[in-house]
Order: sequence, then structure tokens, then C-alpha cells
Amino acid sequence: MKKLTFLSVIALLAFSLILSGCVPTKNKSSNNNSSGNEDGDGPIEVTIFTPKLGSDDDFSHNEFTKEMEEKLNIKIKWEYANQDAAQEKRSLSLASGDYPDAFWLVTWIDPITKVEAQKYGKEGVLLPLNDLIKEHAPNIQKAMEDVSYLEAGITAPDGNIYGLPLLGECYHCAKYGKMWLNTDWLDKLGLEMPTTTEEFADVLRAFKNEDPNGNGKADEVPLSGESKSFENDVMTFLMNPFLPNNGKDFINVKDGKLTLAAMQPEWKDGLEYMHSLYEEGLLDQGAFTQNAEAYKQLGTPDGEQILGAGAALHPAVFADLQSEYSRSYEVVPPLEGPDGEQFTPTNYGYVNNFAFAITDKAKGKKAEALIKLADYFYTEEGALTATYGKEGVNWKEGGSDDIDLTGEQAKYVPIRHDEDEDVEQYGWGERGPLLQTREFRDSIGTSTEELSPEGYERRLYNATLKYDGFEPKESFNAEAAWVSPEEAEELNLIQLNIINYVKENSVQFITGSKDIEKEWDNYIKGFDPLQVDRYLEIYQKAYDIDKE
Repeated sequence: MKKLTFLSVIALLAFSLILSGCVPTKNKSSNNNSSGNEDGDGPIEVTIFTPKLGSDDDFSHNEFTKEMEEKLNIKIKWEYANQDAAQEKRSLSLASGDYPDAFWLVTWIDPITKVEAQKYGKEGVLLPLNDLIKEHAPNIQKAMEDVSYLEAGITAPDGNIYGLPLLGECYHCAKYGKMWLNTDWLDKLGLEMPTTTEEFADVLRAFKNEDPNGNGKADEVPLSGESKSFENDVMTFLMNPFLPNNGKDFINVKDGKLTLAAMQPEWKDGLEYMHSLYEEGLLDQGAFTQNAEAYKQLGTPDGEQILGAGAALHPAVFADLQSEYSRSYEVVPPLEGPDGEQFTPTNYGYVNNFAFAITDKAKGKKAEALIKLADYFYTEEGALTATYGKEGVNWKEGGSDDIDLTGEQAKYVPIRHDEDEDVEQYGWGERGPLLQTREFRDSIGTSTEELSPEGYERRLYNATLKYDGFEPKESFNAEAAWVSPEEAEELNLIQLNIINYVKENSVQFITGSKDIEKEWDNYIKGFDPLQVDRYLEIYQKAYDIDKE
């Protein structure tokens, strides 16, 4: 971005949270296949496609670009698409054959999926990177040795590596099914942090009936959420005291076999619990209908505070960090259910997609230069450059007064700049291949004032510690599965139908528009035409491949 400031809310949130087909024709255009000076002494010309974010300058004029070009004896020709058009442009380029030497992508906009990697790898559009990594990428090789899941996560079933991920081991992001409780209200009412589903319901009743905001009105909303995102959906947290619920594909694993959680008796128990909360007016109807903006207004009202508890990945989802109300919310540890179950979902330890790939336009010296470029970003220096910028301008080495997230002396510290201070963009930001291990992320200096905006990352880190140890012993992440291109289209339709069916019926059971006692058997029968067996069969195959 043109101005870098860690005092602004946007930058603070970015700092905290860094850490979620068209058929190509055989006529491949050679427009981008310029050999440059590949066989001479001059720089090797390479063409790289990347999305252009609103704050991005032209990377051609970037100081860091010039340094990398000189270091690797290359000349980069950048191809851009605005972030809202990036996916379409990449798809069209692959379909037409007029694609670049390499893709350098932003994973939250348009990553290369594992299905795409297999499809275009088989067609010869994406180059296998195995030999290039072995011969020219020592840092990537080291990462494959050090990060236990990396090599398996990037290796397709045919044994080839067609892409590299932005591997960001964001600790607090990985435990996403959190609940945040208004502890100011707890203290005022003389209550303790709940540890069971029964205690949680008791707290919500007190929030509803005992006027904790003190305005003499019955305007408190005991519990809400936002169902458009599984990370902020009340069902993600409230179902886990009954059985594991990842909130996404509803697949669980028991003794190596995949099952659909939403068909189990424990799912019914969880729905009955949530229905009891809803029926008493403890669970907000808006939790199933409101968007993120409405949820934020609920947690950050102009008048008295009204929200008692909120389901969210982090409290800034519903409470503005600049508001005093944000300080009120502390995380609720995973609740114990009536049968002693106590789970939390996690997506830690997976490679879901790819942010970098080399195409067949870049064979020979071009491919070697591009893998060397990618290799730099699998170094700690590369991670620092991408995440923060230039040493001495955007970050510095930590001193004795700088404390990292683990309580030790920080290895690196961001340099904060005033909002009106003009700091030129250095580096390319968090895009393309990148190695942000948890060790690296934890080593960054952060304010020890947890409730300040500057200490927000520490607040989230410490909150997430309370979720450690509650992950299911076996789990499955559909996003990271190596599903074959031949089965992907079939699977996508089946999955869409199943997820919609589960979500719609769950909300109906919770709100009482369907009587769960009378309609449960019909609900189970309703899965018959949805091909649940095929759904689990395809994913079981992918799960077994991953375990080989």
C-alpha cells in the first residue's frame, strides 16, 4: 500500500489476521513466450500474472522488484487484473492458451485449486516442479523437510508438484469456531465463565432477564452470530459440545472412515439444545439472517451495549476495535456437552490450494529463474519482506523490551508510521509462494496491552490457547483433498445440495418452523436422493490417498 500504518484499524486487522473451469484449447498462443536473453548474458524476460489490489502500485517501479531482477538476472513483465476480475482473466487466459510464464496469486481472491493443478498439469499447461525444486530451490526443499504436511500437501496423486502454496500458519485463524462473551456483564451479575452447555444457557438467561446494561429496558440480545460465514456461525460453536462440527462440509472421521455428522443422533441433540435457546429468546433470529454489517452494528451500537455473546473468529467481526465495547468480550473455552463431549474444529496442518505455478511457456532458463524467485519467499527474509516490507523502514530486529507472542524477546518488530506519513510500497505483499510458519509468526513483537488495538494479535493468540487440546483425534478438510478432475464436477453438485439441505433444515429445526421430534425421520430420509454415499465415497478415496 502507498501508506503503511499499523495504527490504522485496517492495517491492524491485516496484521492480526494474515494468517482463507474453463477447458484450455490446444492452440496455445506464444504471445508471452518471449525468450528474452535466455541464451545470452542479458536478463531473462519472464511474464508473471498477479491480481492488482486497490492499494498496489505498479510493481515494475517497485524497489524490491528491481533488487530481485538484479539478484536473479531477470526482467519481469507484470500482467494485472483488478481483484474482482482476476479469476475471470486467469480462467480466460488458460482457456485461450494466452497465459503467462507464471501465476503469482492472492489466495483469498483466486488460488489455483488442487483440481485445477491436476487438470492443467495433466494437459501439460502447468510444469511439474519436482526437478526444478530439487536442483534450484534449497529453501523449498528445507521447508518440505521441516513442515510435516507440506510435501504431501503439494504432491498430486501422480507424484508431481504443480504449484506452491502461501503457507500461513495462523494459529488463531486455525481454531475458528469461537464464542466471545461479555465479561463486564458477567461481573456485574456475579456470574462465572460457563464451562458447560447448561451453564452457558444460564448465563444467557441472566443476560436476557436481569438488565445487565442497566438502562431499564429489555433490549439485550443474549447471543447472536452471522451465518454467511462458517467462522461466525453460532452452529459451529454450539454443535461441538455434542459432536465434531467443522461448519463447512459436515464430514467427520471415525476409525479412518468418513461419516456425515448431520445424519447422526448427536446432531439432533445439538439442534434440540439450540432450539431451546431460541425458544426462550436467548438466541437471536438475526444469527441466521443478518449480514456482517448488521452484525457489526449489533455489537457496536450508538447507544447502550446490547450484545451478550457473539460467535466469531475474532471479536472485531462484531465489535469495532476503536469502541470501548470491544474490550468487554473474552473468549468462551469449548463447552462440555451433556455426554461429556467437548470439541473444537481446526484447519491447521493442510495445504488447501496454490498461489504459484509455472506454465509451459517458461521452460529452460525461464523456469529455473522462476523457481529461484519462488525459493526466496520460502526464506525468513522473504517472509519478512512480503509481510512487512523493508528492514529499517517497515520492520527492525527486536530488542530486550520487545515481547513476542510466546512471551520471549521478539525477533522482529514492525515499525509503525503515522497515517499522514508517506511510505513507498516495498515488496509485493502477501501473495504468491510464501512460508509463514507458526514459529515465524509467533516471533513478531506485539504490544503487551491485549485490549488495545496494537495488542490485538496477542489477545487472539492467548484466547486460542484455551482451545488447544479439544481438536478431534481424526479430522478431514475437504478443501485440501486431492479429488480427481473427472470426479470434481459431480462432487461439487452433490456437495452443494447436501450442504444446502443441512443448513436449511438445521435452521428450521432451531427456529421451530419444523418440529424436530415429528420431522427428524423425514429429514434423514431426505438424504436418500442427495447421494450421500457417493459424496463420502469420493472424499474417502481422497482421504485414503492423503494417508498413504
